[in-house]
Amino acid sequence: LHQLPSPLPHLIFTALQAQTPHAEEGLSEGSSLSIQCPYTAQADYHQQKAWCHRRGGQCEPLVETIYPTQYPRTNRVTNGKVTIEDNPMYETVSITMTNLQVEDSGTYFCAYRSYHYKYLPLKMISLNVFKELHKWELDSLSVQCKYSALVHSTDRKAWCRRGQTGCEIWLMTDNLSTWTKSKDLEDKTLIQDDAQKRTVTITMKKLQAQDAGVYWCVLYRGSSPTQKTEIRLSVSKILAGTTLSGTASTSQATPSSNTLAPSSNVNTFILLSGVLSILFILALTSLITLCVKRRKQLKRRGNRQAEDIYDKPEDIAQLDSTERMESPKDDSKDVKYITLNFKSRLSPEDPLYCNVEPSQAHRKSKDENVEYATIALK
Repeated sequence: LHQLPSPLPHLIFTALQAQTPHAEEGLSEGSSLSIQCPYTAQADYHQQKAWCHRRGGQCEPLVETIYPTQYPRTNRVTNGKVTIEDNPMYETVSITMTNLQVEDSGTYFCAYRSYHYKYLPLKMISLNVFKELHKWELDSLSVQCKYSALVHSTDRKAWCRRGQTGCEIWLMTDNLSTWTKSKDLEDKTLIQDDAQKRTVTITMKKLQAQDAGVYWCVLYRGSSPTQKTEIRLSVSKILAGTTLSGTASTSQATPSSNTLAPSSNVNTFILLSGVLSILFILALTSLITLCVKRRKQLKRRGNRQAEDIYDKPEDIAQLDSTERMESPKDDSKDVKYITLNFKSRLSPEDPLYCNVEPSQAHRKSKDENVEYATIALK
């Protein structure tokens, strides 16, 4: 592939100067613009496509595709906040501009490069990017409108409002004198031109609901406007009962969002109290349930211990205490007696046992009916 010559930065077409935009787009600051330009009848996918900003009949390419586009792949290029995408399957060029500002207002068009390396328009639009401002009654408004270096300091700058006949001028200045439509506007509205910063500042004081509308900063060269900056202003009324602070010249209105704050706080408190009450009831119910279960477990354990004690066979006749009695002084009878006390009840038929010395077991008297046994207690 051979290197193609770089395009000229600005190309002028007589047909382009006379062409009118196909569509008008009005968007607020910060929004995005999306445009689709079909090229079925005019061009094919091999040719480069571009997005141009028209200035005085000249095409200033903001972004263009890389030549050539390979079918069926899309050709996508981004330059700053502008993106162009050529889709050869649908034979359409898509343009996206993000984060629009009032300075982006103007005339744009999709174009393709002919085999003579000229940009030929596909679709043209007029883009209007406006500021959207929301104020309350008695607030102040301050708007700054920048103008290019092509504007002279002596060119007239005006602040006008859209009316039935178009743009109704309220204020105008040529950096030497200022013209005001009426005395009321002179006290309420101020226009200042800073030639060094190339900025016109408009200030409106003590706004009223009837001040809402569409305004323009307009730059005039001769009798024709050369540049417009649109401002869409909405002014909300103060709700009844709203308190004002300060003197009449510096009074400020409290927005309705602040006025409704106590009601919002009450609702939040009620909701929070309900949630805490439900949590407290759940915690109390859980505590009672645990106490009941614990009590049942203790009761069941006590009954089990009592049954174990009752079922032990060795507890039928446990020895409580044993007391030895001194043997009689009569040495002829070597019999020792002890007293046995039993915890449980014994029937008359139960035998009684006693401990004797093993050496005495053979000394059985004929007159006594005594049986001897050896008992080992463990």
